[in-house]
Amino acid sequence: MIDMKIDKYEKIGSSKYRLFLSNGEVIDTYDNVILNLDLLLKSDISISDYNKILNDTVIYDKYNACLKYIQVRVRSIKEIRDYLKRKNASDEEIEIIIDKLIASGNLNDDYFVSCFIKDKLRFTSWGPYKVLNELKKHNIDSDIINKYLYLFDDTVVRDKLDRLIDKQINSNRKDSNMKLKNKLYNNFMRLGYKSGMILDILNYKL
Repeated sequence: MIDMKIDKYEKIGSSKYRLFLSNGEVIDTYDNVILNLDLLLKSDISISDYNKILNDTVIYDKYNACLKYIQVRVRSIKEIRDYLKRKNASDEEIEIIIDKLIASGNLNDDYFVSCFIKDKLRFTSWGPYKVLNELKKHNIDSDIINKYLYLFDDTVVRDKLDRLIDKQINSNRKDSNMKLKNKLYNNFMRLGYKSGMILDILNYKL
């Protein structure tokens, strides 16, 4: 392929442009690609420029897909890495995109841990141990997780467990106290609550 010219630019979206090349080829790309390569300052592009346009466009395609994925809810770095693998991104592309997401503030394991713990404590029946076990699946540094252990305040967790146990007792009126106590104990152990805390509440209520 010989060097060619960009004959025309056409805006096709808030951050996308269509490039019309002198060889008849049309490329849809992003304003960041154009600016990073200084394409506005030159009409002639080399083979190297051409390949960089194509490669960088692929990266920004996947970068923007990640942004939409993150908009659904906060994601961990591992989740984004797994998502990009499903998108058939190369190892090099994955690291470039993750670095861009971190630099732009859209990807942060520290923030993810804080949101994850608060979300699970508020909107699920999970206890601290289950929350921590699920966090470990995200391959997050233990130092980051340890910063947010204070969120598992015993008073907050106990109040939550108390409400959950009340709800379970009210929906299991047919079981004997001993059967119900064993059933609830095992259930809340699986959900990740402290054994002593579970027994304290159960012994008081049943």
